[in-house]
Amino acid sequence: MTPLNLLLVEDDDIDAMEFKRAIRKCNVEIQEMRICKYAEEAILTLENWTPTCIFIDYQLPKTNGLELLKKVKKIAPKLPVIVLTSQGDERIAVEMMKAGAMEYFPKAEINAEKLMKTFHTMSQMFEVEKEREAAQKELAEKEEFIRKVAQLSPNIIYVIDIEKWTNIFHNHQISEILGYKPNEPLPQDVFAFSKLIDNQDLLTFRKHYDHIRHHLKEGEVIEKEFRLKHKDGSDVWIITREVPFKRNDGGEVIEVLGTAIDITSRKLAEKELVKAKKDAEDAARIKSDFLSTMSHEIRTPMNAIIGFTDLLLTSNLPEEHLQYLNTIKYSADNLMVILNDILDISKIEAGKFSLEDFEFDLREKIGHLYRTFEFKAKERGITLSFEIDDKMPAILIGDAYRLNQILVNLIGNALKFTSEGYVKVSMFVEKEYADKVDLKIRVEDSGIGISSDKLNQIFDSFSQAHNNNATKFFGGTGLGLSITRKITELMQGEIMAESELGIGSTFCVMLTFRKGSSIPIRDILNANTPFSLKGYSVIVAEDILANQLLLKHLLKRWEADFVICDNGKEVLKTLELRNFDLILMDLQMPIMDGITAMKAIRNSFPHLAKVPVLAFTADTFAQASQEIIDCKFQDFITKPFRVDELTSVIGKHLNL
Repeated sequence: MTPLNLLLVEDDDIDAMEFKRAIRKCNVEIQEMRICKYAEEAILTLENWTPTCIFIDYQLPKTNGLELLKKVKKIAPKLPVIVLTSQGDERIAVEMMKAGAMEYFPKAEINAEKLMKTFHTMSQMFEVEKEREAAQKELAEKEEFIRKVAQLSPNIIYVIDIEKWTNIFHNHQISEILGYKPNEPLPQDVFAFSKLIDNQDLLTFRKHYDHIRHHLKEGEVIEKEFRLKHKDGSDVWIITREVPFKRNDGGEVIEVLGTAIDITSRKLAEKELVKAKKDAEDAARIKSDFLSTMSHEIRTPMNAIIGFTDLLLTSNLPEEHLQYLNTIKYSADNLMVILNDILDISKIEAGKFSLEDFEFDLREKIGHLYRTFEFKAKERGITLSFEIDDKMPAILIGDAYRLNQILVNLIGNALKFTSEGYVKVSMFVEKEYADKVDLKIRVEDSGIGISSDKLNQIFDSFSQAHNNNATKFFGGTGLGLSITRKITELMQGEIMAESELGIGSTFCVMLTFRKGSSIPIRDILNANTPFSLKGYSVIVAEDILANQLLLKHLLKRWEADFVICDNGKEVLKTLELRNFDLILMDLQMPIMDGITAMKAIRNSFPHLAKVPVLAFTADTFAQASQEIIDCKFQDFITKPFRVDELTSVIGKHLNL
């Protein structure tokens, strides 16, 4: 890493001193570091000196970091800016990142390790930008080259004797194409192509002219591509269009009239297209890997947070503690909504977003939704109500998960932008057929509403209707409604919005579901029946201690006989000693991951072929990987999982 020039805009001397102390602990060379206390001083400094990057305190005298950031970006658009703040604020972070900040973190989190990661990311950004500019320059040069070739290179015209292999006639363009000066004599018999043809094409070349000599009909045109040797030894690609020019007494072609076009530039362009395709595939893979890593790193700790919160909520705790736990659960659910929004958009863009098809009880789902949002509605003093058409079938068939996602987004939005009044969810049978129903969903609120000029933009990605100072505190990713529309369209439905500023909003969704015949048998059998694994043996592969502890609690509660292993290698050793009824396998573990372990189980333990192996993964893209598909896991459980989701999957494969 090259020596860095740093500019710190910080009015607090103690914070500046702490920052310098953290910088000194970094394993990077600092060429110069300047500190400005005021925004005006920083702007003046940038007029005469360009640092490698700038750190800005969000709270500055007379202004704030956002305004300074905007000014800096006008002066130096590509200058990396890292914003520092006394406390984490998601709303501020979103605004700063929108304005062009490279990074944003609280001062309390500043340490050598974090700064090193920031500098490393910045170095990678510089390299990518440098490569992009070089590629852009190279591409521009090639485009200019291709343009000149197209404008200035006329066709070659020639007549050759393919019996004696001699040149009868050619125009001067062959000289230019092959690298000879206009007045420079060509080598003897240069147009006898056999002496110029590339060795790799020689056999093709001879077959081509043999076909012309013996089989080409009068007036028939034949095309062929060849590589010729330039004066400097490089390849020159040409495409020829030839016709019989003279025949002998036996009717065989002895002379050929032809035109040739230099297509070297086209060949180079094809090569560049192949390279561009590979680069695009690499970029897509890098994006997928990043999202996969992000998903895993966030979902893994969230699994323990949500899992233990659910466990504690079922315990006999004081009401005040249960309220605290509900708040934790609500915050964790919000974080998962944001993460799922980002991943769902990526899945939809990648064409990996799939829909399920199964029976479900709509009224039961509505009950879960009410319980989910009841606490938030009461907390805000809002009346939350649900209305279901009496004509609604008891059981519907379709993707209940995606329907739930649509409803969660719309109800969550309605509650977020309503400070008083009501949120009402209505479900009607718009039209009924013999085997299906058209379902109309209305989500009405008495919230702040949406202005008419913003109404058409609310379904766009990263677009929010409310961006004024009065409503910035609502936050959010700006992805919820965009995903809702995309899911609705994937389900062959449609979504509409009506709103009046200051009065409220109404969102309508039209979806079609098939009618179910009856209540699913498993739901009847499992009604009011506690989940139990008594008499079953389970082996678990999980390396995260918090997740191990969570699974131990659950398996003990379910009275299972179980063994927990830290990695796939321990699983294989245990399977050599005894058998199990169920294998729960985490995919990402040290020493031996779940994929490697699963391959070994399939290859070395044939007697376990009928034992269900359920994959734990925090990577929502994992199921689409061909390598994982080939492992033939019976099912996947995505972290963070809910207890009812886990019991449902286990019950399905153990026929409970």
